[in-house]
Amino acid sequence: MGYQSRTIKQVLPDINESIFLPAIQREFVWETDQIVQLFDSVLREYPIGSFIFWNINGDFADEQIKYYFVRNYIEDTIHPSEFDNVHHRNPKVPHYESLPDTVSLVVDGQQRLTSFLIGFNGIYVEKQKYRQRQNPDAWTRKQLYLNLLSNPNVQSEDRLNLRYEFQFKAPNPEQSSDEYWFRVRDILDVTDLNETMALQEEIESTIEGLSDGQSSYIFKNLHALYNAIHEREVINYYEEDKQDNERTLDIFVRANEAGTQLSRSEILLSIATSYWGSDEANPIDAKEEINTFVGDLNKDYLDEGYSFGSDFVLKNLLVASDLDTQYRIRNFTRENLETMKQVWAEGEIQTAIEGAVELLSQFGLTGRSLTSRNAVIPLAYYLYANGNPALTTDSIEGDRVRPKLLKWLCSALLNSNFNSRPDEILQDAREAIKDADPGEFPLDRIQREIRTRGKAVGFNDEIMEDLFEETDYNSVKIYLLLSVLYFPEPALDESHQVDHIFPQDLLRKDNLIEDYGFSPSKADEYESLRDDVANLQLTQENQTKGSTEFKEWIGTRSEQYFERHHIPKNESLYQIERFPEFIEARERLLREHIRETFH
Repeated sequence: MGYQSRTIKQVLPDINESIFLPAIQREFVWETDQIVQLFDSVLREYPIGSFIFWNINGDFADEQIKYYFVRNYIEDTIHPSEFDNVHHRNPKVPHYESLPDTVSLVVDGQQRLTSFLIGFNGIYVEKQKYRQRQNPDAWTRKQLYLNLLSNPNVQSEDRLNLRYEFQFKAPNPEQSSDEYWFRVRDILDVTDLNETMALQEEIESTIEGLSDGQSSYIFKNLHALYNAIHEREVINYYEEDKQDNERTLDIFVRANEAGTQLSRSEILLSIATSYWGSDEANPIDAKEEINTFVGDLNKDYLDEGYSFGSDFVLKNLLVASDLDTQYRIRNFTRENLETMKQVWAEGEIQTAIEGAVELLSQFGLTGRSLTSRNAVIPLAYYLYANGNPALTTDSIEGDRVRPKLLKWLCSALLNSNFNSRPDEILQDAREAIKDADPGEFPLDRIQREIRTRGKAVGFNDEIMEDLFEETDYNSVKIYLLLSVLYFPEPALDESHQVDHIFPQDLLRKDNLIEDYGFSPSKADEYESLRDDVANLQLTQENQTKGSTEFKEWIGTRSEQYFERHHIPKNESLYQIERFPEFIEARERLLREHIRETFH
């Protein structure tokens, strides 16, 4: 049917009534800044790109997996359970839902149409910074407003460069002499220009001391909003009428391949959803199942803060399916997708992923220390290839394999092995595990292969020198590096924290000058060593050193404390004046421990 054009007002009522999303589409991902820029573009009469609508009908339409557009969007999948009228992901249209005989599925334009739906008919729910996600009071339900007193002839000087001042705000925002926040959805109730003029007069009557200039701003803003929604045919769309999944999938991939709208993993998920769902004998909604699996995984380990995504699961699935781990669209053949579907349907890869993440948690690696999720994939594949053994701490197999798995994680993450060419490492690891004896994790062979690719493995003197120099109390890698010091014990869990051995307060410059008579330069030197790795430990104890002299406090520690934390036993080093020598002595002990452990 070619290209058609409609106004936003004409299209809005059809969204989620006769216009839906196909299974190949990804989730809504736009943030509020992107939405307000879209609205600003529309009012400025800028082009916003064309849309692609796939018109289908009859039995073919009934068989398609369809999703609703999100109207009330919440920006995190983990949120209070009582928020039952908001969504982070597109809700699935149930098969029993009564729909028109002909429906349109949006192949290109989901983000823009969802933005219009949220802006005019929905809400955007944002979490306040530093608040717990499960706390209902941490969330604010916001609607889109336009400041009618802003000058539309002047572009804002911030990064958004808006002429029309749109903002998402909590309902009934406070008004002032230079801000009148008009709820954007209310323009839908205005039916013609006469009503627009009447609305302007009504608004002006509520504003004290309104100037002629401000009155002109209200006029320009209101009329620009009315025209953009009611008069101009902003939605320009191409209609595809062929009832052909393959053709539509190809259109979708080509529409997104040229730009950056979709990542390769999102395209793979879309293609898998299309192919898996078209199998009449055993249809599987890949998007629904994988996103649900990821959501449950993150909820189960909420305290650890891993935040896995569908990309992590798809990589595991590619590895387990013995396929190329790189996201090359030409590799997503029907045969390969069928292999992936069979592996997923068996359920063992899901169990392996869950087992690998559970090991992460038991090893004490949190989302903060897990600098590359790719490092977990060889663990999951090892479990998958060996029938998902229970590697408990009290089992013979667990006692033999767990230390190697932890060594792998520590080395790969601390040496940043996955910063480049990660797919090659995953394929090396997979081949080594396939060739290994049953139950064996071939750490030595994997690391040999990685070394041939020019990457650092293990902890030789040069690597340790770099790690100790680059890592301190504020580093992302500090949790992981400290956990190595307690190997083979899992050193970190929710009850452990990074603690200074010589206390922080003691080593503050002002304190050293006032209480110990240090010169400013000497105090600077000592303070610079305060956050050094050699002055840090992981501990469950409440290290209330308080005002007690450090040499007295450390004298109350047990022999086990000194052994576990690799504390030098030369008591003269516990005096504040010899702190640099303490650092030097403890660093030697730490290096020696790492060298012996990872030889």
